[in-house]
Amino acid sequence: MTSRFPPIHLGAPGEEISKKDLHAITQRFKHFNQSRLQRMREFLQPRQYEFLQLLPLLFHQNHPLLPGFVSLETPAGIPDYLPGKQTVDTAKQFSKGFTYKRKALRNYPIQSIFLMGSVGSMAFSKDSDIDIWLCHQPSLSSTELDELGQKARLIEKWAESLRLEVHFFLLNSQQFKKGENTPISSESSGEAQHYLLLEEFYRTSIYIAGRVPVWWLVPPHQESVYVHYVAHLLENRFISETDVLDFGGLQDMPLSEFVSATLWHIYKSLNSPHKALLKLFLMESYAIEFPDPQWLCVSMKQAIYSGDFSVDTLDPYLQIYNKVDGYLRQAGSTQRLNLARECFHIKIMGSSSKGSDSKARYLHDAFMEMIARRWHWPEDLLENLGNSKFWDIKKANTEHTVIRDQLQQCLRIILKITGNPIDHPDQNDDLKLLSRKLRAFLDLRPGKVEILTTRGMVYNKPDVWAISEVPLTDTESVWCLFDGRLPSQSIRPEQAIKQCETLLELFCWAVANGLYRRDINLHFHSKTQKIPDTDLSRFLAELFAFLSKYLPDKETGLDVYRQPNRWLSSVVAINLGEVLAIDDNQQQFMMSERSDPLSYGESRYCFAQGINKLSISNWGEVTLRQYSGLEGVFACLTDIFNETAKPLSAESLRVICYTRGRGRSIAIRIETVFNRLLANFAGHALRAVSRYILPAASGFCCFKLRNNVLGFYFLENHNQLMRELSSPHSQFSPVVFDEFVLEQTYIPFLYQHNQADKLQIFYHPTSKHVAVYIIDEKGSLFVRQHSNANPQHILVHYCTFIKTLQLQAKLPENIITECYEIQKNSSGVVSCQPTQVKQSGSALDLRVRIVADRLKGLAVYCNEQKFDITDVASYHSLKNYILGFRKSHEDYPFHITEIDAPDEVLGIQPFDQVQSLYYLNYKQKIEEKLNI
Repeated sequence: MTSRFPPIHLGAPGEEISKKDLHAITQRFKHFNQSRLQRMREFLQPRQYEFLQLLPLLFHQNHPLLPGFVSLETPAGIPDYLPGKQTVDTAKQFSKGFTYKRKALRNYPIQSIFLMGSVGSMAFSKDSDIDIWLCHQPSLSSTELDELGQKARLIEKWAESLRLEVHFFLLNSQQFKKGENTPISSESSGEAQHYLLLEEFYRTSIYIAGRVPVWWLVPPHQESVYVHYVAHLLENRFISETDVLDFGGLQDMPLSEFVSATLWHIYKSLNSPHKALLKLFLMESYAIEFPDPQWLCVSMKQAIYSGDFSVDTLDPYLQIYNKVDGYLRQAGSTQRLNLARECFHIKIMGSSSKGSDSKARYLHDAFMEMIARRWHWPEDLLENLGNSKFWDIKKANTEHTVIRDQLQQCLRIILKITGNPIDHPDQNDDLKLLSRKLRAFLDLRPGKVEILTTRGMVYNKPDVWAISEVPLTDTESVWCLFDGRLPSQSIRPEQAIKQCETLLELFCWAVANGLYRRDINLHFHSKTQKIPDTDLSRFLAELFAFLSKYLPDKETGLDVYRQPNRWLSSVVAINLGEVLAIDDNQQQFMMSERSDPLSYGESRYCFAQGINKLSISNWGEVTLRQYSGLEGVFACLTDIFNETAKPLSAESLRVICYTRGRGRSIAIRIETVFNRLLANFAGHALRAVSRYILPAASGFCCFKLRNNVLGFYFLENHNQLMRELSSPHSQFSPVVFDEFVLEQTYIPFLYQHNQADKLQIFYHPTSKHVAVYIIDEKGSLFVRQHSNANPQHILVHYCTFIKTLQLQAKLPENIITECYEIQKNSSGVVSCQPTQVKQSGSALDLRVRIVADRLKGLAVYCNEQKFDITDVASYHSLKNYILGFRKSHEDYPFHITEIDAPDEVLGIQPFDQVQSLYYLNYKQKIEEKLNI
C-alpha cells in the first residue's frame, strides 16, 4: 500500500525551517518504520511477533518475571516510550499481576532500539536472523554495561526458544560516530566498512523506540553539509539534543572503504554467493560515482520527504536491484545483469522453498511478478529462475564458475577505480585477513580441490555415479564423473559433471561438495586401474569421515588467517588402483621371513609404489600431491612433518592401503615410521641433531633435521651405513635404529646407551679376538677388532690414550670415559656390564708418541727416542726398537699412547670441531702400519 503525504521542504541554514515540518517528517519516518514492522509481522508466527512487542518494554523496566531479568539495578529506561495495551497484555502472560506504571526518570540509560538485517524487506523470513542495535548512554560504567550485556544474552536465549535467531549489539553512538566500536555482524566487518554500514543502517533499519536518528531531519539536498546542518538545528533549538541520536553523515567516506567492503562481500559470497554478488554490484555502482555516490538511503529519504512511498517501492533489496540494474544496463554488461536478476530472485524467493506458509509464498510471488513487469524481464525468465530449486551438481558447477569469475572481476574493477589501495600501510588489518581467506578459497592451482560456492544450492543429488577413465591421447587420460550410468555412445569428457587429472582428486571434489552418501550406487570403469567395489565403498567412507572432521562446514571467522597456512591433517592412499607386479599372480603371494613392507624379502622389495596425499589446511584448503616409490614414501612423510601445523601428533596422518593381502601391514608400517619421526624429531631441542635410520629397499635411509626442516638421504649399502655412523659431527648426534637395521649386530643396542659428553668403550671378547665398539662424545662410532689381545690391556690403552689427549687439552676435560663388557646369555639376550679399568705400571713404561709436522713429515717418539718415518723400513726400525723392551721379544700389537699432529693430518677440516673420533682413526691408521 502506497502512502501519500504532501511534500515537506526544510530550508537550508538561513532559510525557513518549520518545527511543525520537523515534527511531521519525524512522524512520517515513524509511520514508514511501523509499515516495515507490519511487513515483518506477515512472515512471523504470532509468538515470534510477541517478541518484537515486548522488546522495548524489557529494556524500559526490570521485572523479575519478564524474560531477561538480571537485577533491579540493570540499566533500564527508554525516553518517550509508552507501552500499548497489547504489549501490556503480552507481558501479563509472564506475570498475571503485571501493571505498567509510568514513572518520570532523571535519565534514560537506553537511548534507542533498532532492528537490522533483512528485517522489513521481502527477503525476510521466519528463518532470517535479526540484529538489534541497543544504543545506550555513553556514561554507563563497565559494571552497568556488563549487566546490560547479560540481560541481552538472556533475551537472545528466550528468542531462541521462539525459533528466532537474535543478536544484540550494544552501541555507544558517540564512539560509533568517530568510527569506533562499529558492530561486527554477519553483514558487516565493522570498522573496515563504517560508512557503508551507516548507509545500510539508514536505509534498512527499523526504529523500535527511543530517540530518533537526527539524519531523518537533514533534508536530502543538505546531505553534503550534514554536520553543519545538524549543528544549525541544535544551536537554534529547532530540535533538542535529548530527542535525537547523531550517528554521523556519509560525506567523509574514504575511497579505500570500497575495497574493504568488496573484500568483505567476496568473503561472504563463499557461503552465500547470490546475496553477496548483489551487494558487490552495488559497491561498484557507488565506487564509479565517487566522490559523489548517489546513496540509496538518500533516495529513500527523498521519497519520504516527497510523500509518495510504500514498503514495496522502498524495499531495501528492491532498492539495491533498481540501482544495480540501471548501472549494469548503462555499462552494457548483459551477462552480469542476468546474474544480478538471478541473485535477486534467489534472495527473495530462497526462503519460499524452505517450508514457508502459503501467504508468504503468495507475497514473494506477487512481488517478483511486479519486478518482472516493471523491468520488462523476458516472459520465461521467472519460470526459469523458479527452477533453481531443481538444481543439480552440473548446474551448480556451471554457476560456480560464473560466480567465481564475477567475484574476481568485481575485485579488479574496485581496485582499478580506487587505485589499488589494498596495500596501503594505514589499511585495516582485517583486509589482510580477508585477502588471505579469498586467496585460499578462490585461487586455482594444480593439486587444489575446488570447493563450490554454490554447493548449498544442489537439491537434486545423483543416486548413481559413473566414474570413468577417459583416454585423451594414446598416453594421456582424464578421470570423469557422470551423473547416472555411462552414455551408451562414445564417452566425451565434456559430458561429465567433473573432470580431474587423478582419481583421488575426483573423489575429493565429489565428497567435499556434498555429493557423497553411503548408499551411492557407484559404477567404475578403467583400463589401467583395478579397484574392487568393496574397496571403493570403504575408501569413499574414509574420505567422507576425514573431510567431515577437518573441513569446516560453516563459515569460519578471520582469526584463523592470522596464522600461516599449514596443514591440519593428511590422508595418504597407497597403491590406490594399482596391482603390484610382484603379486600379479592371483594364485600366490611372495612370502618371506623378512616382513618389512619397505624392504621385503631377500630382494628387499618396496610394496609402496603409488602414493597419493590429501591434506586439509587451517585455511580450509584441500590439496593433493602425488609421489612414487620408496623415495616418494619418505618425501611424503617429510612434507607432512614439515608443513603440518605444530604440535604434530599421530592424528596428523592417516594411511589407507587396500593392496591384496598386504594393505594393513603397509599402512601400519608407514604410520609407524611417521610416529617414530615424531618421537625423534618433534619438540625436544636435542632432537634437532638426532638421526633415524631405517631400511630402504636394498639399502638404508637416514632422516635428519637441518635448520629445523626434516630431510632424508639414502645409504646404498652396508658400507655406506657404517661410514655414516663413523662420520664426525659438529655436535652430539644420537642415532635411533629401526628394528630391521643392523639387527644381527650389537650396534643398535649399544646406541641405546649413548649420551652426550661421554665416550663409551664397549668390548666383546671371543677366543680369537676382542671386538671394540667406541661411541664418542658426539655419537660417532669407532669399530675395531684386536686379535690375540687381553681385554684389560686393550681398555687400559684406550683409556690412557683419551686421558692423555685431555691432559694435553686436545680434548675437553668434561668428557667422561666409561667401559662396558657386552654379554649375551643362553637365551640370546644382550646386556652391557660396566667394567672397571685397572691401570698397570707397564702401560706407562713404554710411551709411544706420534708427532706430525707439516714440513718435516711424521716422527715417532718411543720413550723420547725419535724415529723419523719416511718409508716402510722406518717402521721396521721403530718396531725392532719397541720389541727390545719386551720380554723374549714377544710380537704382539703395538698401541700408541699420544698423538701430536696438525688438524689437516688428522683429517679435521677448517671450522670443524675436534672430537675423539679423529684421534682414534689416526691412531688405528698408524698402529696398523706398525703392526705389519
